[in-house]
Amino acid sequence: MKKLLAAVAAAAFAAMLACAAPAARADTYPSRPIRLVVPLAPGGSADVLGRLIAQKLSEKYGQSVIVENRPGVGGNIGAENVARSEPDGYSLLFGTIGIHSTYKIYPNLKYDPSRDLQPVVLLAELPNVLVVPANSELTDTRAVIAEGKAHPNTLFFGSAGFGSSTHMAGELFKYQSHAAISHIPYKGSGPALTDLVGGRLQLMFENLPTALPLIKSGQLRALAVTSPTRAPSLPDVPTIAEDGLPGYAFTAWFTIAAPAHTPEAIVAKLNRDIREIMLSKDMQAKLADLGVTPVPGDRDVKATATFIAGETRTFSQMIQAAHLTAR
Repeated sequence: MKKLLAAVAAAAFAAMLACAAPAARADTYPSRPIRLVVPLAPGGSADVLGRLIAQKLSEKYGQSVIVENRPGVGGNIGAENVARSEPDGYSLLFGTIGIHSTYKIYPNLKYDPSRDLQPVVLLAELPNVLVVPANSELTDTRAVIAEGKAHPNTLFFGSAGFGSSTHMAGELFKYQSHAAISHIPYKGSGPALTDLVGGRLQLMFENLPTALPLIKSGQLRALAVTSPTRAPSLPDVPTIAEDGLPGYAFTAWFTIAAPAHTPEAIVAKLNRDIREIMLSKDMQAKLADLGVTPVPGDRDVKATATFIAGETRTFSQMIQAAHLTAR
């Protein structure tokens, strides 16, 4: 009987420790530097916002938050790296719509984003903007559609990679307008924008934060924004729906994610702390300059997962209907 009682007591103690371990880790988290993987090339919107979040988290936690760019396969190289990392909160992912909701464009991924990643928090949403080189003869959305129909596949639009927001915005445009424009994927927006400014591309549906400095400097010309309403930072630029394609609307968004099975207490802490950062007064001017709108403050972990699930259903249907496959 004594042996049995001892065994029961030992099992109960082990269970108590197992339950307490995640909480204990959350109480001391973070106790060492955090790695934030931005899965796209330097220079794009994800990189700009990711580094800003890293700086603010570092200040809040008193620990280094090291940004690591790992571009490739529409962000899935970096995302898979995080998904396979230790689920302890020290490897985080700057997530995108391309990773969380349009991944079915890649039929042969070696991981499952919906199963292997834990969304932590929805950071912000932003419009994309249809931009052309400064000397382009294309003057508005109607002209792009007309040219795409009159001379099929002679217009090329670049993107940050298959499944990225810059790709999906263009594919939705093609799907709704029936304009035959061709897609060229890059390993991030930076190199694509370089080719656009240089005239080696004709179009991009670029995230507004990244395109804005090039628009203001005169290197690119904005034709229209993809959002349902005009962007405050470009009040004179119409929406695509106003400018020739009624009913069109597309908004990109960003997240922070962690490997699946990261302790719930750590995920909840990160969610609270990052939402606090995004909604802080000193961040508002920076976000406005970037053309980024922080999401409402009530987006906890559960609400974030619900939102992403809805977006995934929507884009999966479009990918299937348009027969889109990364190649």
